[in-house]
Amino acid sequence: MKVVLVHGIFNTGHVMGVLKRRIQQAGHECFSPTLASFDGRHGIEIAAVSLAKQIDAQFGTNAKIVLVGFSMGGIVGRYYMQYLGGAARVEQFFGLSVPHNGSYWAYLPYPSKGVKQLRPKSDFLLELAKTETVLEKVKLYSFWTPFDFSVVPSSSSIWPIAENKRFIVILHLSVIFSRRIANEICNRLRLAT
Repeated sequence: MKVVLVHGIFNTGHVMGVLKRRIQQAGHECFSPTLASFDGRHGIEIAAVSLAKQIDAQFGTNAKIVLVGFSMGGIVGRYYMQYLGGAARVEQFFGLSVPHNGSYWAYLPYPSKGVKQLRPKSDFLLELAKTETVLEKVKLYSFWTPFDFSVVPSSSSIWPIAENKRFIVILHLSVIFSRRIANEICNRLRLAT
């Protein structure tokens, strides 16, 4: 399978390196682009357009893909699927510690439109929730940890339309380095082939 890994805020595609290697070792083609801009400065929409262009450049415009989004990267992935036509080609979506319902952390003062969009009950997240029906044919997963101090509260990663699974992983960034989570993703990919 062709797997796209979408990093979180203040990171680049390189941060997904460990997870990328584990998925590649399971026999899948893996791509980990760097979003523009990496801090969400111009908003989730612009980051999603960047993601769409890079996916098309890497895999063409028609190939089926699996999307794995970490943190803000999961919201970028959702926008890509829900507003940019990505739902037509994404077979499975794995959200890893994604603030589907926002995070109080996003109230910290930082000059980034994307950060403000991640506030609980933001207009952006409310609109995103209204268009979830376009995801009906995508198998959705949300993996989260109760020990997440970036997604606050951690239960914000629970996504009612997805299959949710809790992992005991200490700290937000650690989810992308977790062997258990990587194995879970690889098992789901294997079952889908």
